[in-house]
Amino acid sequence: MKRSVVAGLVSALLLMASAPGIRPRAAADSYPSHQDKQDLSIGAALIPPEQAKKMFAADLNHAGYVVIEVGVFPGPGQDVDLNPHDFMLSVGGNSVALRPVDADTIAEIVAGKQDVPAPRSGPHDINTSTGISVGRVSYPDPVTGRQTSGTVTTTETGVGIGGPAPQPCRGGYGCDEAPMPQPAPQRSPTQTASILSQELWEKGLPDGKTVHPVAGYLYFPKPAKKSKDAAWELRYETSDGVTKLPLSK
Repeated sequence: MKRSVVAGLVSALLLMASAPGIRPRAAADSYPSHQDKQDLSIGAALIPPEQAKKMFAADLNHAGYVVIEVGVFPGPGQDVDLNPHDFMLSVGGNSVALRPVDADTIAEIVAGKQDVPAPRSGPHDINTSTGISVGRVSYPDPVTGRQTSGTVTTTETGVGIGGPAPQPCRGGYGCDEAPMPQPAPQRSPTQTASILSQELWEKGLPDGKTVHPVAGYLYFPKPAKKSKDAAWELRYETSDGVTKLPLSK
């Protein structure tokens, strides 16, 4: 195999590894709601809160979000330019359509609600701690204006006065046995947000051109309680028109 061909295959594999999304279902009609258009077919499924709680590290329902799985299947020879923000969630005939929320925003909100206990310390020692987190941030592309994302690395350093908490042991005099296990150290809000953002991005619906079936999740703000009995509908709006997919709760 020629070197140029090998390089091309490696580049394609690296691109696939860094792209978000999940495995698409067999076809658009494998989803509870689906529609066929001239250039593509779309399937959608509303993920129940109990199921979503098992799929993600954070309880998105408790945080105020709903999860919708979307599969996009380009027609033969068709090139689909996919943008997650072309999707909207409508609840009831008179409600304002909701746009999906990006992974970074959700992660920051969820992490901000989590309390991180202060470290315990004694009266004499000075302790330092350092943490490194890797995550993704979203920003508008300066050329296309579309939302894109990149990887960032952050470092956190903390200094505290005091000694570590005493380590109890289960043995007798001299404490010959191993000390009792201590709980794992708490992550900082920044580290928690970075981990959540990475997970949500990795499972999100891809953004960009594709000739192959793709799938992923969209995260929408939870509609008001007064709308819980109204009909839910996912809309895909482009210059070619509007595709409506009714959702079963």
